[in-house]
Amino acid sequence: MRFGLQARFIAILLLTGLIAVAALFAVRSQLRAHDRAIAESVRAYIHDDDAQRQSEALAKIRAVNHRYHIELMLTLALLGLILASIALLISRGLVQPIDRLAGAVRRIEDGDDIAPLRDTERNDEIGDLTRAFGTIHHALVAMRQRMDHDADQPAPMQVSTTMVFSPPVAGKATDAIKPALSPHAAVVKAEVAIKHDLARESRLEDDLREAWQRGEMRVLYQPIHSLADGSMRGAEALLRWQHPADGAIAPDEFIPLAERSELIEALGRNVLIQACSDAGLWPSGGTPDTTPFLSVNVSARQLHGPQLFEAVVEALRRSGLAASRLHLEMPVAVLRSDDSTIAATIEQLRGLGVRIWLDAVGADAVDQARWMKLSVDGVKVGRSRIAGKTDDPEDMASTGAIVATARALRVVAVVVGVEGLAQLNVLREQGADLAQGFVLCKPVGTAEIGRRLLA
Repeated sequence: MRFGLQARFIAILLLTGLIAVAALFAVRSQLRAHDRAIAESVRAYIHDDDAQRQSEALAKIRAVNHRYHIELMLTLALLGLILASIALLISRGLVQPIDRLAGAVRRIEDGDDIAPLRDTERNDEIGDLTRAFGTIHHALVAMRQRMDHDADQPAPMQVSTTMVFSPPVAGKATDAIKPALSPHAAVVKAEVAIKHDLARESRLEDDLREAWQRGEMRVLYQPIHSLADGSMRGAEALLRWQHPADGAIAPDEFIPLAERSELIEALGRNVLIQACSDAGLWPSGGTPDTTPFLSVNVSARQLHGPQLFEAVVEALRRSGLAASRLHLEMPVAVLRSDDSTIAATIEQLRGLGVRIWLDAVGADAVDQARWMKLSVDGVKVGRSRIAGKTDDPEDMASTGAIVATARALRVVAVVVGVEGLAQLNVLREQGADLAQGFVLCKPVGTAEIGRRLLA
């Protein structure tokens, strides 16, 4: 049985897809093994003060990285070999028939019989391509006829100022009038871009209203580790949106949308209930200081009114999670707010036993009086304070000032966005309590959090 060009193309496409999926799973498996080995070495490095054993831990980290790179290169080389084989199949299954058709056309041009291309009943590649090209030819003829018909219609009496006239060229009457950019083209283009952005924003806002109910949103968790012994102390809940048409929508885009459209109340309530429910299933035990906590972000808008307090009460009641294990991260802007409603809401939450943290704290927010007024339990040093700045004495001194202020007030200092071992060393020397970042663990599902807590 002869397979046509379409069948061959579909078969090659399916084969390529299967190989790509297999390669993806192989690379993902290697990456997970690498992450586990690195995490174990990092914990050993942080836990042990002995210089010799720290040097051994660093050597192990380098060896794991070297082995991972070799395995990754071998996997990619094997994938390249397989793709080269697929390219050969494409050449034999698709390119060669087209070459045969081109040869037949050349022979016809040299005076051979034209019958091979007229016979659309041929049961071979030339017949397949001839029928396809015939369909395209008919479509092009129809389009040309339509264009000729439109060209014969009388021109309108008024012409837009964005058109310019050029002298007609013989044989090309339809090209006599050509559009040209007006002096206001840049303004028009900008207006179009703005309208496009507004349309996208409006569409995303409409889609966001039902995104949670449609299952497009999920809650991931990024572990938070102790810098003293390397143990996992808790995790921060992170909301992610996978749009069915636009793919992954960044939180920086949909969170402001939710706040402006007042969807943040319902969305924040859903996240609280889901996160508390998940955290209620995490392994627990030991002292209150060693029981894993859950950290959840709340916006300034949620602090206005009783909805946040009611949502927290409902989430704790449904999950059975102890209030002391729930840490709510407030935006640092609340420090500069004199709104009595916000202060009252925070006081109510503290009355439940919930811990209060300040999120994304910078050097300009080191205000001991305000920290004490809000009875802050912890502060999170923003990513911008440390990202790539371990060699900048001024920036690291700024981070150190925030950590020192926290220690003086007996407030937990959490540093986020840690992506390198050098940063861990500096933060540990400065006395930071907790850290989170890709060097420790990327955001994962609640099942992985439970596994890591049992490890």
